[in-house]
Amino acid sequence: MPTPGALARALRIAAALLAAAGLLAASGPDLVDLVLAWSRGGFRSPLVCSFADQTRQGLRRLLIAPGPPQSERRVNRLTFFDLDAQAAQHCSNGLGADEPNIVGTLMLGYTSKRPHSDTPQRDFDQELRGGHIDFEIVAGGLRVGPVAAPTQSLPEHDFTGGTARIAVIDPGSDEARLLLELGPRRRLQLTLEARDGTRLMLPLVEFEHR
Repeated sequence: MPTPGALARALRIAAALLAAAGLLAASGPDLVDLVLAWSRGGFRSPLVCSFADQTRQGLRRLLIAPGPPQSERRVNRLTFFDLDAQAAQHCSNGLGADEPNIVGTLMLGYTSKRPHSDTPQRDFDQELRGGHIDFEIVAGGLRVGPVAAPTQSLPEHDFTGGTARIAVIDPGSDEARLLLELGPRRRLQLTLEARDGTRLMLPLVEFEHR
């Protein structure tokens, strides 16, 4: 039979092993990590712009990347790049709706419904089963206005406190047909809503995985 001292040492070792196993499990990605990683990428959104003598097809560029490491919470950084199409009379999305120039950066956060879950992958699969994931706009603003106007003259909208929805595009939808020429890539619908009522909807195609 083991002595009381040996038994105590064995119990201490077992407790240490259990604690280490718990730390290893805790160090893995949780639901917030999975959601933020899923939404990242280098995206394009198609445009049709009219000039004085012709119509041209183009692509709006967006980037969803990890946010600053010093942020108080885990976030993604959503960046809209200048269309640089001031020579155009106007741009549309191919379905007839006007498309503005959009420039700026937003910080997107996600709040887990099960922050202490030990089944984050299953939780993520369940969350995505609804076809979309909703984010909070933690901070940021966007300049939005006519493509022909100088970028610095565009009115800036504060999106802090607003919402962002990223949805999987239904293969049979109008948006999916609009994106057919861009090949078999991941397709998402981005909807942004600011507290002042500004609402932006963009179909996205992933060109670079992040």
